[in-house]
Amino acid sequence: MRLEGNFYKVHSIEQIENNHKIEIELFPEHIIYKGHFPQQPVVPGVCSLTIIKECIGTILSRTVTLNLIKECKYVSALLPQEELKILINLSFLDNEKVNATVVKVENQEMVLKLKASFK
Repeated sequence: MRLEGNFYKVHSIEQIENNHKIEIELFPEHIIYKGHFPQQPVVPGVCSLTIIKECIGTILSRTVTLNLIKECKYVSALLPQEELKILINLSFLDNEKVNATVVKVENQEMVLKLKASFK
């Protein structure tokens, strides 16, 4: 199941050589937050990874899977709120490897760092 259009929407994609910047808005009213800490909702880590995977697939115009996560570090939590926008920075190292970071657009706070392989 794709999360795009249901859990988030893409505002823009910018490409500079092998680097892509994707600005995304998360929908704070999504039903997942009722079960993922209802008193203090948090964007589930698996959803962050799924968004990154879907962005890679959008850029490459094909379905991809993350087949090896070499490093994944969550630096801060994403709390669903109105107009929560994140910026995903993707750096393609070759045809199967990517480095990614996720930052909050509002204050440039780092959320996630990822080094992974995909196919």
